[in-house]
Amino acid sequence: MSRKFFYKYSFLLVVCLCLVGCKGQLVDEYCNHTASFRFDFQYGHTQSYLYAALNSSDYFVFVSTNPIDGGFDLITEAYGNKEINVEHVTEAVLTKNGRALGLNNGLIVGRSSLQNGELYVFDRQCPNCFNETSQKKYALKFQNSANVICDRCKRVYGLLNGGVVVADEIGHDVNEKLFRYRATYSGTYLQVANQ
Repeated sequence: MSRKFFYKYSFLLVVCLCLVGCKGQLVDEYCNHTASFRFDFQYGHTQSYLYAALNSSDYFVFVSTNPIDGGFDLITEAYGNKEINVEHVTEAVLTKNGRALGLNNGLIVGRSSLQNGELYVFDRQCPNCFNETSQKKYALKFQNSANVICDRCKRVYGLLNGGVVVADEIGHDVNEKLFRYRATYSGTYLQVANQ
């Protein structure tokens, strides 16, 4: 066997091992639930909590929408701010291809300084409660600026480290991390597309 042949197949083996988890499953950072959302800042809205979360680190917000006559309300909520930010927006600002903001109309958006400013878009639904009950009614709440908590199962998820469980008061056997969606931010628009 030639050295070139050996190195080529050794490299392929290492790549395969990197892609396969401990249980032989492919490791994927992103969930397969539907999310479709586009918000365009070229029409303004640069004072929103969402804009601040996209352009700074360690600042996360909850995002949801509510249909109203002539458009939608974009609802954003940030830890430490007593006011919930509600902005009336039109279809021109939100994607016309439909909106699916996670399992129960809620996303968590922000950047982590621990991960070199990486953009995170998580589902606001508790992943462990969803997996246990198949119900989409367990929305996470801010515990502090870096963590969210589920009132039902009492798991605490870290927002700065990829959504892993950082505290589990009950000591569950399974601790899935937050559902994460694919997202890009161009400086002008946020696109979440996980279909």
